[in-house]
Amino acid sequence: MNISNVRKFMKEKERNVLFPGKIHRGKINIHFVWITLFLLTVGFHASADPIGDKTVKFSKQVLQLKQLFSEIGTQAKCRFFYSDDEVDVQQLVKLPQLQLKVSEALKIGLGEKYTFKIEGEKIIITPVTKKTNASGQQVASIKISGKVTDASGAPLPGVTVVLSGTTIGTATDANGKYTLEVAKSDNIRLKFTFIGMKTQERIYRGEKELNVVLEEDAETLDEVVVTGIFDKPRESYTGAVSTITAKELKMYQGQNLLQTLRNIDPAINLVQDNMSGSNPNRVPNINIRGNSALPMSMKDLNEGVSAQLNTPLIIKDGFEITLQQLIDMNDNEVQSINIMKDASATAIYGSRGANGVIVITTKQPQAGKLRLSASAGVNVEIPDLSSYDLLDALEKIDFEYQMGLYSSIHPDRDAEGKKAYYDIRRDVLGGVDTYWLSQPLRTGVGQSYNLKLDGGSNEFRWSVEGNYNETIGVMKNSKRTNFSGVINLIYQRNNFTFMNQANYSRSRGDESNYGSFSEYAAMNPYWRLRDENGDYYERYYFAPTDTYVRNPLYEAQFDNKDQSMTEIFSDNFSIEWRPFAGFIVRGKIGVSKNFNTHDVFKSPNSFEFRSTTLSKRGSYDYTTGQSSSVDSDITLSYAKTLAETHQLYFGLNISAAQSKQYSYNFIMRGYNDRFDFLPNAVGYEENGKPSGSESTTRRVGYTFNFNYTFKNRYYADFSFRMDGSSQFGSNKRFAPFWSSGIGWNVHNEEFMKNTGIVDQLQLRFSYGMTGSQQFSSYQASTTYEYDVNDRYLDFTPAFLMGYGNENLKWQKTSMINAGLNFALFKRSITGSLDYYKNVTDNLLSPRTLLASTGFSSFSDNIGKVQNTGLELMLSGYPIRTSSGFTWIITGKMSRNKNKILELSPEIKRQTEEYMNNNVEMPSLMFEGGSTTDIYAVKSLGIDPSTGQELFYDKEGNITYEWNANAKRLVGNTEPKFRGNFSSNFRYKGFSLNLSFGFHFGGQQYNTTLINRVEIPRSALNKNVDRRVLKERWFYPGQLTFYKSFYDLEGNLAGATKASSRFVQDDNMFSLQGASASYQFTGNWIEKNLHMSMLEFSVNVSDLFYVSTIKRERGLVYPFSRRCAFSLKLMF
Repeated sequence: MNISNVRKFMKEKERNVLFPGKIHRGKINIHFVWITLFLLTVGFHASADPIGDKTVKFSKQVLQLKQLFSEIGTQAKCRFFYSDDEVDVQQLVKLPQLQLKVSEALKIGLGEKYTFKIEGEKIIITPVTKKTNASGQQVASIKISGKVTDASGAPLPGVTVVLSGTTIGTATDANGKYTLEVAKSDNIRLKFTFIGMKTQERIYRGEKELNVVLEEDAETLDEVVVTGIFDKPRESYTGAVSTITAKELKMYQGQNLLQTLRNIDPAINLVQDNMSGSNPNRVPNINIRGNSALPMSMKDLNEGVSAQLNTPLIIKDGFEITLQQLIDMNDNEVQSINIMKDASATAIYGSRGANGVIVITTKQPQAGKLRLSASAGVNVEIPDLSSYDLLDALEKIDFEYQMGLYSSIHPDRDAEGKKAYYDIRRDVLGGVDTYWLSQPLRTGVGQSYNLKLDGGSNEFRWSVEGNYNETIGVMKNSKRTNFSGVINLIYQRNNFTFMNQANYSRSRGDESNYGSFSEYAAMNPYWRLRDENGDYYERYYFAPTDTYVRNPLYEAQFDNKDQSMTEIFSDNFSIEWRPFAGFIVRGKIGVSKNFNTHDVFKSPNSFEFRSTTLSKRGSYDYTTGQSSSVDSDITLSYAKTLAETHQLYFGLNISAAQSKQYSYNFIMRGYNDRFDFLPNAVGYEENGKPSGSESTTRRVGYTFNFNYTFKNRYYADFSFRMDGSSQFGSNKRFAPFWSSGIGWNVHNEEFMKNTGIVDQLQLRFSYGMTGSQQFSSYQASTTYEYDVNDRYLDFTPAFLMGYGNENLKWQKTSMINAGLNFALFKRSITGSLDYYKNVTDNLLSPRTLLASTGFSSFSDNIGKVQNTGLELMLSGYPIRTSSGFTWIITGKMSRNKNKILELSPEIKRQTEEYMNNNVEMPSLMFEGGSTTDIYAVKSLGIDPSTGQELFYDKEGNITYEWNANAKRLVGNTEPKFRGNFSSNFRYKGFSLNLSFGFHFGGQQYNTTLINRVEIPRSALNKNVDRRVLKERWFYPGQLTFYKSFYDLEGNLAGATKASSRFVQDDNMFSLQGASASYQFTGNWIEKNLHMSMLEFSVNVSDLFYVSTIKRERGLVYPFSRRCAFSLKLMF
């Protein structure tokens, strides 16, 4: 991170905050001043007289010392720096007259207890100290000098340097240098403190210079917004941004980094996936502030393909990474994360910013002695089956008998049925009651390790870090392992800083070979697992319906595998040049190379090959691919303060990038059960051949940014981006994107100062245009495919694959955001409120073509979607004491409303087709509706007299007949509100955190009611939900939610069709995470354990989940509860 903008910002903060008031921390008599200086003093002086010779007219002769400072600072245009722990500003001062020179007034006011030093426009107050021993005799003293810099090597002015345990101290000058005279001793410790940086304590061992590099403190560096291109002071930033610190990541830890972000900020919406549950290899669909893209077809909408189009841009240390790479990241690498949501924040990314941007800043190496930090952890995944309520063996067999499955009007069949029933019941009474749900599951115990070495001098710093993380899934044989290594090198010489980061990561994902979890939920509990020989049954015969049910455990015993592997090599290099104060030139280039493989092997003994020719049994589906990217940019920025009133910032960024990828796939058949090596196949699958894909994309653009601040009260921000991309039509390669914003720091107005109530009140508004390019590489181009199967002589023909559109334009999203930030009662209460309205135009949709072209449609810019919403954050300290005990409560809530404004004729045609045909497609799209609407036939419930369901037809008449064209809007999966709240307790080294999540106001289609409760009688060969025993209709007059097993004619009823009866309110409350930690620091562990830090922590996630919908969760892969234990050491 570039700290120069922080200093520029803090210079203005000092002018308005450091004096006459102070920054207060602590609710019970805790006051201190954050001491800081200018990096550069620029301005116009009304007089050339030194500060000490200026004359000040005081309001009264008797006043407090702080009032003396205030009146001098106002009239002499200077700033005071001191420590509350050292200077008693409440003491009374008696002046001989009302008009005095500054130096005279200070000598009188400070007396013999304090002394002052004037440096330009800064006046530093320090106590007078005498170096004596216990007997009052003078002792020898030494002078310690050095330089304090930030991680980039830039000098830090205004750093407080104090002899530990005393009030003896000084501050660094404009060049970051200091000199401190102290009594000679064998144990001299100096403490270095600075706003936005972590406090550091160093032992003086006789060095010629004691140089220190301060590390940024993500907790106190909330004043800076890292955008990935430009770094901006938060107090003059108009964008809507959520900042997440490393400490918060630890407190809210989930199964992976993405889930952790969801636990912290509800604006990150992980689309509900009731199928994949806690599968560690699943890549979830996410969006920020709603869906801004439409699918290319109704099929894509219902299969969730469109959700991938709404994935936000992810930037790590200035370079783009994938969502999977974010999920695989180790939390220990991260310094801070900024979630950028509106145009003012994302317009600098132009065509890539419409879905929001997640900017990740990793930890940088620190200068000083060699440091070793290590951590080890154990994570435990425990299956969560609390949502399953299936019949046990006795309940199931008796229910089947009650339903007449073992009775017949034919005596022979009736006798056979009764015998089958009594045989099964005898086994059940003898103890057979198989709990199928436990068969494919386990308690997964994984491991994680982190090891980091860093050190170096102020000129050269380095770090080497390795991470290993293993997640063992709750389904047997499923797991994900990640290994990553990074080497950071930073070299500073004069005004140049060179940085290089080399990364390597390797991820392996293994899917369970036990199949879908829903198969086990369907198995009858009175079936034994194994036969008399101890072998798994291949299948079970269900006599009442004369059907067979396959045993999923039979398939699981074979060496089937589904394995994916990814290796990534990347290197990011940057050069930074600071030729003069305020001006920075930074150039970056990043290269990466990815290797991917996916292996799916099915044993020749698999059930699916039982009727296949022996030589064709067994299959190997192999996919491999590579991708590479080059990303480069150059950034110029200049910050200037004029007349101590006008702050100007100019930024220019020019970037270019290219990415290439290819993959190929083939399926081999014919394997021996002992050899799953790919070349051992007999040949390709029938009529099969290798296939593949290739894509190349290029983009180029430039960004201009300007920020103006007046007296730290009023500010404006403007950004312009011109982007060009190969993904769009040849006539529309380039497009402009922009944003503008204004803000008002009301708390810096004179009438708001010293109120004692309002510490911050910031109003901001922004409007702008961003874009999206989450689409295929060649969608605008007419493409061809070679037909290798129909060659003529040595010539290979080609046929048309896709019809291009040279006028295909960029999707554009206009964004409006209005927000406020506030802090009250010495920052005991803080919060923010944002309203937004985003409209995405030129959406890519299919346009119908004439049949004579040979294509049904091609991509065109047709469609418009709107998202509006609110985001609220409120945080407060019920308790904050001087002894170090704090209790903080934080709540966040968001609401988003999606609306389709315009659809293409092709999408309208498909929607009409699904409406008129008897197709159960719950998600449909209409203009004026939402992408998350649920459509079904409206139901009145079950007729008590007949047990049949009553519907409304298209004209509103009541009928027993279900008809697809009577579908209407019956719900919306998007909750009206989603959010989380947390309660955090801290006392010295101990921390306890509870984090809860909730959403309410939405609906979901409950498939459990159809698949497990309202099943037809013919489907009773599988297990069912317990509600089927008492809540189905059995006799006239019965009031029930579920229909009869028979239709109006007395015949067995068929499968239930989708209706509003199964659309239920989705209100949820869960304990997302609970964590506790204790950190040991100080002299004791340093002397006895030779460590600088030791920490124990435990984290539990998804401890409970309460919902108004009673349904089975995790149909293909179950959900889990997670518990992680970790130990961290630092030497």
